[in-house]
Amino acid sequence: MSQYYAQLIGFFAVLTIAVIDYFIVVDVSLSILYLLPISLISWYGKRWFSVFLVGFSTVGWFVAESAAKTDLPMLLLLWNTAVRLIVFLTIASLISSLKIAYEKEKDLARIDGLTRIVNQRFFRELLRIEYKRSFRYGHCLTLAYFDLDNFKQINDRFGHNTGDKLLKIIAQTTQNNIRETDTVARLGGDEFALLLPETHYKAGESVLYRLQHELMIAIEAYSPPVSLSIGAVTFLSLPNSIEQMLEEVDILMYQVKKSGKNRLEHQVFDRSNSSV
Repeated sequence: MSQYYAQLIGFFAVLTIAVIDYFIVVDVSLSILYLLPISLISWYGKRWFSVFLVGFSTVGWFVAESAAKTDLPMLLLLWNTAVRLIVFLTIASLISSLKIAYEKEKDLARIDGLTRIVNQRFFRELLRIEYKRSFRYGHCLTLAYFDLDNFKQINDRFGHNTGDKLLKIIAQTTQNNIRETDTVARLGGDEFALLLPETHYKAGESVLYRLQHELMIAIEAYSPPVSLSIGAVTFLSLPNSIEQMLEEVDILMYQVKKSGKNRLEHQVFDRSNSSV
């Protein structure tokens, strides 16, 4: 549910309850009903709007109570109103805090803390989803692994802060040079993965060479130059599992590193479950 619709529903729910509360002349408390839209907004809406709704609910209850109990002393009425305001605010605050904590935990489970891109665990989930979709519709996809050559020397010579900044630049540069439907992930250390859905060989080749060029510019402009080893596979058909897909790409990238590093190797996977 979007924040806009949640807030709209919450506002009209409180307004409806307040009107009903006002016209009920018998001593029936509807206080608990106000908590339903307040709880809804505290979870789905913005925090400031939940505070506004608490105030609006309290005013609505105060007006209804004043009309229904004309003989009630004003001091007692104000006291009851203040108590409800405190209770409503406390509940709204607790639910909002719970939602914030939940979003942070969800973020930690999906996003790499340093580079703020997808982490390895969530990348595998996205790859699994894309695997099923490609299998159903017969789409191809391109998957790539890349890492920094001799990255350990950067950490040893210039410190981990320099290395961390370089990893952030790699992540941000990659993110800026791919489509919204593509995904870049940090697998750990200086290793990254790139998923290009519905991308055939020539299109994948174009993206990877352009990305390689942009990354080298970003690296050279920032720190002592390091190079990139990239292994990529375009899957015209799918192997038996995502584990096999990852293994194909992983093996190819390490072949690049063992054969001299600093280059891109891009292959095609066919239905014989082999790379050509």
